Amino acid sequence: MDTLEVSSSYENVIEEIKINGLIMCYQCGNCSGLCPVSNGNFPRKVILYIRWGMIEKVLEEAWLCLQCKLCDEFCPRIANPSSAMSILKRISVEEGKVPIHIGEFLMNIYRRRNPWGYSSAKRGEWMRKIDVKVKTVKDGEFEWLWYVGCANSFDSRVIGVTEKIARILNYADLNYAVLGREEGCCGNDVKRIGEEGLFELLMEENLKRFKKYGVNKIFTHSPHCYNTFKNDYMLKYSNIDVKLFLEVLYDLIESGKIELKHELNEVVTFHDSCFLGRYNGIYELPREILRSIPGLKLVEMPSNRRMSICCGGGCGNIVAGEVQSAILRVREAMNVNAKILAVSCPFCKIMLEEAVKSVNGNLRVMDVVELVYHSVFGV
Repeated sequence: MDTLEVSSSYENVIEEIKINGLIMCYQCGNCSGLCPVSNGNFPRKVILYIRWGMIEKVLEEAWLCLQCKLCDEFCPRIANPSSAMSILKRISVEEGKVPIHIGEFLMNIYRRRNPWGYSSAKRGEWMRKIDVKVKTVKDGEFEWLWYVGCANSFDSRVIGVTEKIARILNYADLNYAVLGREEGCCGNDVKRIGEEGLFELLMEENLKRFKKYGVNKIFTHSPHCYNTFKNDYMLKYSNIDVKLFLEVLYDLIESGKIELKHELNEVVTFHDSCFLGRYNGIYELPREILRSIPGLKLVEMPSNRRMSICCGGGCGNIVAGEVQSAILRVREAMNVNAKILAVSCPFCKIMLEEAVKSVNGNLRVMDVVELVYHSVFGV
């Protein structure tokens, strides 16, 4: 099947998909077997229809894709199925044919610069909700810009993690600042959805702010923000050092600026987020940090590292509520008798906490930051 019968209206799209590798697909079904949302046919059926030039038949189904890249990771032909799904989503966006929750997600970010549509004026309110001093870019010179991100700024389930990051940074006397209400959305998931115009707008806004305040070094807690800063923004603006907060945290531990002295006698399993793992190859760093906590016993789920099951929150689905893949992940954690499901992504924390409630599981979802905080401060 070396040639493609293409309907004229989508000829350019088919050519783009071919360039991305889909022509290599030989319908082995590996992607359908691995996909956390597959019913046995997805995404193989979509790929087959694309090759037949019947794109209009599968535009709606492309929205099942979570952009988790599990299919790409184990495709024996390097056909990049997730890239094809991304292109189909872009077409849907251009034609105004998107699921209702995706349309609301994009409109909220366009109007308010966050997925939930909170007033942009409330972006820095989290700083008033916590009992710790946080330096802003207007307070003077700083070495690091802490890019807080949408979930860490607005979602009540994650603001506790944000507070602990601030306390750790202050305790270690790191010279940092935040943008506060001037911060916008990074646009990572906007880009994965295929809204390229909105993504470009968000990126240009953020790069202007970075330049305005002389930002040379950035760290962020969210792997979503990290991914787009590292892999999208820096293609245009390469002189900013981008780090994940876990990297900063590891350096603070190694340098002795924070000491892990309180034991945590719990069985913990770690969930690899898609944008931490498959997108950026960061697998061992969070595990090294967890192993350094006294008393903690780290166990692995069968689907770990490259095989990790997506929480379902990426690509705009953070506003959609519960997804089946998160429930699969929680059940895996329960089956290895873990008491704590450790995460290192705000989206994963939100989605997996909801899944625990759905299955009435005896499992706590905690960020790696929270576990380190307990070991440092004993609370």
